[in-house]
Amino acid sequence: MRTAWADTPEPLRAAVAEALGAAVSDHRDLRGGMSPGPAVGLRLADGRRVFVKAESAQVRSHNHAMVLREAAILDVLPPSVPAPRRLATVAWGHWAALVTTWAPGTTGGLWSDTSIAAVVRACRAASAHRAPPALVPVAERLAGFDGWERLLELGVEQAHAGRAAAMVAGWERWTAGNALVHRDIRLDNTARAGKAVLLDWAYAASGAPWIDQAQLAADVVATGHERGPEVATDRAHQLLRSLPPDASRFVVGLAGMWRWRAATVPDAVRPIAAWRRARADALRPLLTRLL
Repeated sequence: MRTAWADTPEPLRAAVAEALGAAVSDHRDLRGGMSPGPAVGLRLADGRRVFVKAESAQVRSHNHAMVLREAAILDVLPPSVPAPRRLATVAWGHWAALVTTWAPGTTGGLWSDTSIAAVVRACRAASAHRAPPALVPVAERLAGFDGWERLLELGVEQAHAGRAAAMVAGWERWTAGNALVHRDIRLDNTARAGKAVLLDWAYAASGAPWIDQAQLAADVVATGHERGPEVATDRAHQLLRSLPPDASRFVVGLAGMWRWRAATVPDAVRPIAAWRRARADALRPLLTRLL
């Protein structure tokens, strides 16, 4: 469970209102995501609606740093990228809060053909931009992407792990590029209201222009399609067939990354290991096709 906005320190909430230049008239706590801190929609006295995420370094320093990283990334994104805009960054004590424009639309549920199409368009719009110079290469945002090879060394995986490791080999080279890459496309990191807005830019990088669509294909299977797992696998496979062959290799790499990290990285404040393991398991039918 995320921390509720009302349970954060009052001075932090007051500093957010001061930075926005308006009192908060109402708020709604939001669910989902991987972070322990609050995610909240605020209604301001002047009628504006904004989004706030906040993290305490005392709870988890990694997430605190990610809030500050995303704030810096949002500042360098071109205006035509389908992303929220930073309104303020607030620090108080061990806390950091990022305030952005509100992105209307649905963020949860399951994938549908309509939402897949909308997010594909958003991914293409983002990757049409050259990555700002401040962004790091995507290889630095893929910790454990050689997961299949590491699992083989540990003796944890059998069956198709050897073929998967061979397919992913050299990933630092074939994922490289100068396109703007979001790198964390998931259903709950998008807001869909006809058009889609991509949320949570903390992992943004420079890389190959097809990466976000490949990650989308993986998430369609891992999160699920409203018409069931077979349709999810079919839709993901169709999307990958429209992309360069390296996109399929990327999905294989994601599965290995999730499985290795689930096996070796313990949970911090949320059960992320089980989440990673479930995603890797869900991808098995798609991996069978790709391998």
